[in-house]
Amino acid sequence: MADQPPTRPPSRHNQTRLVVALIVAVFILVFALQNRHRTRVSFLFLHWDGRVVYVIIVSALAGALATWLVQRTRRRGRTRE
Repeated sequence: MADQPPTRPPSRHNQTRLVVALIVAVFILVFALQNRHRTRVSFLFLHWDGRVVYVIIVSALAGALATWLVQRTRRRGRTRE
C-alpha cells in the first residue's frame, strides 16, 4: 500500500460535471415517466410495440454509452502521443 500515490480530492470541475449530469438524469427520468403510452417502434428492419418510457430510457443510455466510448478513445489517443 505504500507504493500507491496519494489520492487527490475531486476537483471543482469534476464536481460541477457530476452535479450537471445528475440534474440531466433527473430531467430525463421525469420526462420518461410522464410518457408511458404505447407506440410502434421501428429500427432498420425491426418493428415492435413498446412503451415510450422504455424507448426514452434506452435511447438515453445508448447516448451516454456512445459519449463515454468516444471520450475514452480520445483520451487513449492523447496519452499515446
